[in-house]
Amino acid sequence: MVELRLLGDVDVRHDGRAVALGSKQRAVLAVLAFHANTVVSRADIVRLAWGGGAGDPPVTIDRLVTDYVSRLRTAFRQAGFGAQVRLVSRAPGYLLEAEPAVVDWHRFRDLVARARAARQADDDADAAESLRLALALWRGPALADLAGPSLDPLRDRMSDLRLAATEDLAAVLLARGGTGEAVDLLTPAAAGHPGRERLATLLIRALHAAGRRDEAIAVYQRTRTHLTGRLGVDPTDALEEAYRTVLDGRAPTPAPAQLPADTGNFTGRHAELAQLLNLAPGTTSGVVVICAVDGMGGIGKTALAVHAAHRLSARFPDGSLFLDLHGYTRAVAAIEPGQALERLLRALGVPGEQIPAEVDDRAALYRGRLTGRRMLIVLDNARTADQVRPLLPAEPGCLVLVTSRRRLTALDDARPLSLDILPLADAVTLFTRIAGPGHAAGDPTAVEQVVRLCGRLPLAVRIAAARLRARPAWTATHLADRLADRHHRLGQLHDGERGVAAAFTLSYDDLTDEQRRTFRYLGLHPGADTDPYAVAALTGRPVDAAGRILEELLDAHLLIQAVPGRYRFHDLMRAYAADLARSRDTDDARRTALNGLFDHYLATAAAAMDALFPAGTFQRPRVPPAGSPTPDVTDPVAARTWLDAERPNLVAVCAHTAVDGRPGYTSRLSATLGLYLDFGGHFADALTIHTHAGEAAGRCGDLAAEGNALANLGTSLDGLGRHAEAVEQLRHALLNFREIGHRAGEARALNNLGYAYCRWGRHRQAVRCTRAGLSIFLETGNRLGQADALDTLGIVHRQQGRYDEAAEHSNEALALYRELGDPLGEAMQLERLGAIHARQGRHEQAVDHLRRALALDREIGNRPGEADTLNELALVRRQQGRFDAAIDHHQQAIDLFRDIGNRTGEGSALNGLAETLHATGQHDRARDLHAAVLTLTADTDAVAERARAHAGIANIHHTTGDPEQARHHWHRALALYTDLDLPAAADIRARLTALDAPRQ
Repeated sequence: MVELRLLGDVDVRHDGRAVALGSKQRAVLAVLAFHANTVVSRADIVRLAWGGGAGDPPVTIDRLVTDYVSRLRTAFRQAGFGAQVRLVSRAPGYLLEAEPAVVDWHRFRDLVARARAARQADDDADAAESLRLALALWRGPALADLAGPSLDPLRDRMSDLRLAATEDLAAVLLARGGTGEAVDLLTPAAAGHPGRERLATLLIRALHAAGRRDEAIAVYQRTRTHLTGRLGVDPTDALEEAYRTVLDGRAPTPAPAQLPADTGNFTGRHAELAQLLNLAPGTTSGVVVICAVDGMGGIGKTALAVHAAHRLSARFPDGSLFLDLHGYTRAVAAIEPGQALERLLRALGVPGEQIPAEVDDRAALYRGRLTGRRMLIVLDNARTADQVRPLLPAEPGCLVLVTSRRRLTALDDARPLSLDILPLADAVTLFTRIAGPGHAAGDPTAVEQVVRLCGRLPLAVRIAAARLRARPAWTATHLADRLADRHHRLGQLHDGERGVAAAFTLSYDDLTDEQRRTFRYLGLHPGADTDPYAVAALTGRPVDAAGRILEELLDAHLLIQAVPGRYRFHDLMRAYAADLARSRDTDDARRTALNGLFDHYLATAAAAMDALFPAGTFQRPRVPPAGSPTPDVTDPVAARTWLDAERPNLVAVCAHTAVDGRPGYTSRLSATLGLYLDFGGHFADALTIHTHAGEAAGRCGDLAAEGNALANLGTSLDGLGRHAEAVEQLRHALLNFREIGHRAGEARALNNLGYAYCRWGRHRQAVRCTRAGLSIFLETGNRLGQADALDTLGIVHRQQGRYDEAAEHSNEALALYRELGDPLGEAMQLERLGAIHARQGRHEQAVDHLRRALALDREIGNRPGEADTLNELALVRRQQGRFDAAIDHHQQAIDLFRDIGNRTGEGSALNGLAETLHATGQHDRARDLHAAVLTLTADTDAVAERARAHAGIANIHHTTGDPEQARHHWHRALALYTDLDLPAAADIRARLTALDAPRQ
């Protein structure tokens, strides 16, 4: 088992044996392990492991980061960590993938979280056991052997959680009567942290319970002296109350206890509950602590507030108040502040005849009655901040929990807590608890499907589970089938008095007419999210007005915002908005709105593509300006940012328009976006868009549009390494273009066919198609097409070992791309020339070209090109004997190819990594990687990579003294290379001849 230990000296072990690492390696590992399974940027690694800001470290620091990560990978590999720990390159830095039990810091956090969940479930025994196990993981101060202050932020976070766990265990022990153990646990911790009041408070309580009154008083006096003398602050009420309890043990006075019954099946909300439980009223600021819990209808605001209030009530000896303000209650008017104050005063024991008539006088009396008291006040279902403000106490010993469907931003001193939908596991647990295990246990997959269809909204999950429980003949599968129809889903989510749609209606009815219209039209949007420009196009409103309305809907929790400036619906809210639009807006109004939206997306996409790929502007359809304002995408960075953000929406628009009687949008978007999708590595989206476009054009009999879509589809399939399918689609496109005499389309289809054949290893067909395409490009004066054709011919000749001819073609193509101002083409040719130099043994020239190609690829976002270039750079580094660098480059290429979905490229990089490992003597791992390539490419057209894998396995067997296995795999490789007519076949024949020579 692998162990990465941070809770003490930084220590790495495998099956109990220490793995030796230098101090800086341990520092880099500490940063990555602390954030295990989360990407850590290079900037953060530098800041934490080296210290300083972006301008402080030496100029070589970026290379140092790469070097130390490479050393760690080597150490992991040599220690045989396998799949338990992987260091992955992931922009903008690195990701340490580790199983949960590997890093002691994360085991500690998991145990603490488990303990808190156990306490929530009133299982103090399990909580105590989990906390003991968690604290036992500590071997000393965190990161104890790493010097320097740069790692202090990590040390502080770990130390804080250790202290919190110590306090939690002590609290559990006191609740269970473990006084002596609590004293032993708290005494050293409190001595080391004299200003931490919760530690002192718990120790005073523990000593008092143990009959050690004088010692308890001494702890208080020592803590008070430290707080007032060293920190200049007064003790909190909790500490003072503990002290008073020691002095005189006064019994509590009768207090109001108005909390509603807690929810018996309350589930999840661990982080939110922890935030509420950690609220600390009575701070030295003298300000009452207020938390405003907000969220959409049905999200579980009241359930959380009431559950937290029950957990908190013991901290408030003067009682609890609860008041439903009816801000969103059907057929019930919202309670005015004067009415609310009257009810609260009566709850505090004020007779009716003593309650003043004026609101301000009532508020003053209310605040006066709370003076000196520590009370918990829950103000549920508030409509506005004005409704709540007069009800807030001035006493800092009180805690106020407010719930509302709106964000109460006007409550300046309130701490906001916005609720999201439940995590899947919690939603499943909630469903199971309500439906009963008999209904849910039989088909966990169906239960997951039900809660997903409920959008993991607690109200929807509760209603669905209650319906299943009330119908013994139903199964979870039956319920899932009933919910699967999105047009009728809301109708299924009601059970008499409760309903999801009814809950949403309370929020909708609170909107202005303008907000309601925008809300309904947003339900028509086929995509996942939107921005003010799209909403302006959809509604015909100015962009500023659209943005304002979106923010208002966000404040009302009718929309969700994951990133600034972008807005989306909850799935059930989207269905509700769409239902309203269908029932309240005419067909013409809906069609006009969507046309405006689609015009916006098409026009902005066309402008963004012109900024990103100006050399190919003439090959894309010309699109008229939209009828609404569009964002400025004339800068390439802004263009790529917009395309990346809107790509899911563009895919959704294509899918919608293909079947909604608007195929022109589908075809033009397909023809517009092809280059961006392919060179961004977005092949799955490309297949979806081009398939929809081809089918829509085919239904309309538009051969030109169908040909363009099929040509794009073929190119995307080729990018995924699915060469045979690519050739099939490109042949179909070629037939279309020839049938209608479309010379430009014919040339493009021929050239793309040539490239697909080239990547498939079918060189004769590649040269024939490419030269035919080049002839038309020359005839029509298409210089970009000429450059593309020369690129393909250069690749073919390189693969055939004709390096001088390959270099000539690539240099001609490079000159054309530069003349046309095409950085994408320039980057491709620099990579091609680097590969040629590498095979000719000119390593420095190869590295120079490949580095320039890599910089350009990253600048323009050409992810497939970046992966190819890294793969080639790894080959050069292996030839130079720089094996660690080669392994690092191959690993980065593998990660990129996997992310893109290109199994041929992944196979190439895996083969390259295996060859490098073989060169370093790591024969077993190298053989495993070659075998993985055979599995990976078994059902693909990557014949050359399968041949290379067989050859690699044969080389390893030959090296390790197994000539029969070597002969077997060389023969397999020879058959494949011969079929492809590649020069490698001659090398394999020579190896077989040499192998058999001793027998002759």
